[in-house]
Amino acid sequence: MIKLYHNPMTRSLRVLWLLEELGLSYVLEPVELKLPEDGKIFAQDTPTGRFPTLEDGAITMGESGAIIEYLLECYGGGHLAPTKGAPLRANFLQWMHFPEGTLNPYINAIRRFEKTAPTVVAAMKEELDIAIACVDHELVNQSYIVGDSFTGADIMVSVSLLAINMLDLLSDQHSNIAAYLERLKPRPALIRAMQR
Repeated sequence: MIKLYHNPMTRSLRVLWLLEELGLSYVLEPVELKLPEDGKIFAQDTPTGRFPTLEDGAITMGESGAIIEYLLECYGGGHLAPTKGAPLRANFLQWMHFPEGTLNPYINAIRRFEKTAPTVVAAMKEELDIAIACVDHELVNQSYIVGDSFTGADIMVSVSLLAINMLDLLSDQHSNIAAYLERLKPRPALIRAMQR
């Protein structure tokens, strides 16, 4: 049985959304978010000390991107990801890792230093805007981040974009992203995940 340790203010939303997209049975373990004490970042009441944490039988794992790749590989049945060797597979993998490798480091720096280091924050906002422009450009002629089909990469990217939007860091210049997020909002699986 799949068990997800979840807090709606964390990246566990990605995993919950995918579980709903795949129609998998799972147990949701709501966990209150703790603020780290004494610099301890692995302070959450989950088996890994972080969000998200997924248990699937004897497997316990963290990291939203890794969990999404695992779930797609084990339970996706060829849906929501291009198959190995398919022309869009490399693009899919790139966008699966783009949020955590490119977007979120800037988001984290902006949030961490917003009150103490305004020059750092200004530089991070400039870099983040360049990264956001890459996403916006990718969406110029396609409905989703990897072509015209919704994939797990859309879950990864859009949850980061939602966080960026909540921080009021998306500008009117990012009209393709705005349209993209509007396309995703009515997805039944996302609605169910947000209501959990």
